[in-house]
Amino acid sequence: MSRLRLIHRLLAMGVAAAVPAVVFVANGTIAAEHWVLGAVIGLAYWYWGPTGASL
Repeated sequence: MSRLRLIHRLLAMGVAAAVPAVVFVANGTIAAEHWVLGAVIGLAYWYWGPTGASL
């Protein structure tokens, strides 16, 4: 696996984890929909990438 592909995957996982973390810090509680939202945004970043190719 190339270095760039590894970095891209790690960033996608980081985005997926950051969404519920920010909601928890801002709100003090966390629910299932926040985890789902983070997973959807992380998957979208992984699939389309930072350039938004093939939208």
